[in-house]
Amino acid sequence: MKIKKVSKSPITCSGPDLVASRFRQIHLDFHTSELITDVGAEFDADTFGNVLDEARVNWITLFAKCHHGMSYYPTQAGVIHPSMKIDLLGEQIEACRKRGIVTPAYISVRVDEHNAKIHHDWIGHLKDNKYWKWWDSPLAAGWYNHCMNNTDYVDQLEAQAVEVLKWYDVEGLFFDMCYCAEPGCYCPRCYDSMKRRGLDFASDDDHKKHEFLITREYTQRLTKAIRKIKKNATIFFNGRMRPGISEELDVFTHIEIEALPTGGWGYAFFPIHARYGRVLPRPLQGMTARFHKSWADFGGLKTSDQLLFEAGTILSATAVMNVGDQCHPRGTLDKGAYEVIGDSFKHVEKCEPWCVGAKAVAEIGVMMLPGSQEAAAKAVGAGVMGAMDTAVDGAGRMLLELKQQFNLIYPDTDLKDYKVVILPDNGFVEAPLKKALKDFMARGGAVIASYKASLVDGKFQCPSLPVSFVSDNPSTPCYLDLGKELGQGWPQSKYVFYEASTFVKPAAGAKKMGELVSSYFNRAYDHFCSHNQTPDDKPTGYPVVVIKGRAAYISTEIFKAYQNHAYSLYKSIVARVLEQLLPQPMVQTHAPSAMEISVNRQAKEKRLVAHLVNFQPQRRHIHVEWIEELYPIRDIPLAVRTGKKPTHVTLVPSGEALIFTMNGEYCQVVVPEVKAHQMVAFEGV
Repeated sequence: MKIKKVSKSPITCSGPDLVASRFRQIHLDFHTSELITDVGAEFDADTFGNVLDEARVNWITLFAKCHHGMSYYPTQAGVIHPSMKIDLLGEQIEACRKRGIVTPAYISVRVDEHNAKIHHDWIGHLKDNKYWKWWDSPLAAGWYNHCMNNTDYVDQLEAQAVEVLKWYDVEGLFFDMCYCAEPGCYCPRCYDSMKRRGLDFASDDDHKKHEFLITREYTQRLTKAIRKIKKNATIFFNGRMRPGISEELDVFTHIEIEALPTGGWGYAFFPIHARYGRVLPRPLQGMTARFHKSWADFGGLKTSDQLLFEAGTILSATAVMNVGDQCHPRGTLDKGAYEVIGDSFKHVEKCEPWCVGAKAVAEIGVMMLPGSQEAAAKAVGAGVMGAMDTAVDGAGRMLLELKQQFNLIYPDTDLKDYKVVILPDNGFVEAPLKKALKDFMARGGAVIASYKASLVDGKFQCPSLPVSFVSDNPSTPCYLDLGKELGQGWPQSKYVFYEASTFVKPAAGAKKMGELVSSYFNRAYDHFCSHNQTPDDKPTGYPVVVIKGRAAYISTEIFKAYQNHAYSLYKSIVARVLEQLLPQPMVQTHAPSAMEISVNRQAKEKRLVAHLVNFQPQRRHIHVEWIEELYPIRDIPLAVRTGKKPTHVTLVPSGEALIFTMNGEYCQVVVPEVKAHQMVAFEGV
C-alpha cells in the first residue's frame, strides 16, 4: 500500500484562531475491528467530499488510529488494518482539502486492543492485580486500559503523531481517552515509579497523584513533539475536561466539551460545563452527536429539531459546534445523517456573523472553591479542581432556569466584570480570595454564601457575611417556614428541606428571612415514622436567609439540594435573594423555565445578541431524553439591559426588524416566535 500524496495544508493562522473560525465541525469516529473484512472497500473520494460539502462541513476529525489499535494509513509505527487496501486517511484528507475542509487527525491513547493482545505487560493492573478493563466483566465486549507509565507505548504514540504530521500536514491532532482513571495502575512499573517519587503505593490518593503526574508527562511530551514539527497545529487531549483543566492549558490549543445529551450526559451537562470552559483563554467547542443514543449507534439518528436545538445551545454559550458521527467500515457516510447535520449546519452558517468573536455578558460568578467535601472526594490528580461539584452544578442549573447571566469561575478570577459572586455550600476561601472578595464588595459587588462555604474551625472566612456559625442543624431533613417575602408565590406551609443546614446567629442590623423548623427526629432503622422523613415539629429560632448590605447567607445546602432533588421551591428562594442583591439583572422575561436565554457581546460590532433556545425534552424512555419535535413558543416578552437606546433591534439571521421601547436602561421587545433557536440583535450598544 502506498502513502497517498496529499496537497499541503493552506492554513497559516494559529491553532486557536483556526478552531474559533470553524463553527461546523464533524468528529468522524472509525473504531473498526480487525475482524471486519472490507474496510474502505466502497470509499469514493468525490462522494465522501461532496456529502460533507453539501452539509456545509468545514472541519472533520479523521482517524489515524482507533481503539482497536488499527491504523488507517500505511503506518510504520503502528499496525495497518489487515483488510484495508488503500490509504484511507490520505484519500479522505485530500478529498476534504480540495473543498477547504480542515482535517485534524485522531489517535487513541489509553485504549488499544491490538497492543493489549500482543503486549500483555502494557495493560494496566487493578488493585487485585487483575487486568484493567474499561468494563468490569472480563467477558464483556470492551477495551483494556493501558498503563501510561510505559515509555515503549508513549514512544509508539509519538511516532504515529510524527508520521501523520509529516506525511499529511494535518492541521492538528486529537488524542482520545486521556483520562486519569481511578484509582490508578498497580502494575510493577507504577510500583517502581511511585516509590521513586516518594509516593505510597498503598494509598489511593497517591495513586491519583501518580496518574496525574504521568498524564502531565506524556501530554507535555506529545505536545513538544507536535510543536517541533507544526507550531500552529491544533492539540486536544480528550478526557481532561473538568474544572482542573486550567492547570493543563500548556498542552491545549482549545477546549472541547464532549457532551452527547442522549448518550448519558443529559441536556444540562454542556450549558453548565461551558460556563467554566469559556472563561479560560482558549476557544471553546461543543461536541454533540447525530446518534439517537451514544457513540457508534449505527442506524440511530436524531431529528432535525433535536440537532437544531443543540446547535442553539452550543452557539449561545459562545462555542463552535462539533457533531459526532461514525463512518461505516466500507468508508461510506450515511447520507441521511448528513441531511440532518446539514439542516443544523446551514442554520449555524447563517448565524455565524452574530457569533464570531462573541463573549458572554456574565454578571454572576459561581465560585468553584477548592476543598469542597465532594470535590475533594472526586478529585483526579494533584490539582485543586477535580470533578464538577454537585453544589456548583446545582447553582448552574438554577441560574440557567432563572435566565441569569453567569459563569463558573476560579478563585483567581478577576472579579471586576461581575456584580454578584456565589459561594455554593462548601469549600475554602484562602487569603488571596478573601482579599479579592473584600475589594470586590468595597466596589459595590455582592456575595451570596450558603451552608458551610468558607467555614473553617467554626468561623466564616468570607468577608462581611452577616452571620456567625452556631452549630449544625441536627434535623436532616428539616423544614422551612419561609414567611411571605421569602415564600413569595408559594402557599404558606412548612416545606421540607432534604439536605443539611446550619444554625447561625445574624449580625446586628441584618435582615432575617424565614425560619428553620425541626422534625421530631431523624429517620433511622430503630426510630422512624411513615414512609419518608418525620414530620415538622417546632420552630428553631434560626433563620433560613440573612442579608445585610451587599452580603447574603443561606443556611442550607440549597444548591446541592436543587441538583439532587429539583425542588423548584429552592430555586425560588435563591431568586428572592438575587432580587435583593441584583435588582436589575441583564435579562427580564416571562418565558418557560426550560428556555435558555443567553446574552453575548460582539464588541467590534457594538452589538448585544440575545440567544433564546427552546428546550422541550420528552422522557418516553428511562434512558433517553428525546426531542421528537419542537413546538414554537410565541410572543415572548424580553427586556435586555442595554444601558442605552439601540439604533435598531432585529431578529437574526432573518433580519426582521422588531419594534422596541426603552424603560430606563432596558430595551423591551416581544419575540414573535422561538422554535429551536432564535437570536435577537441589539445594535449600537
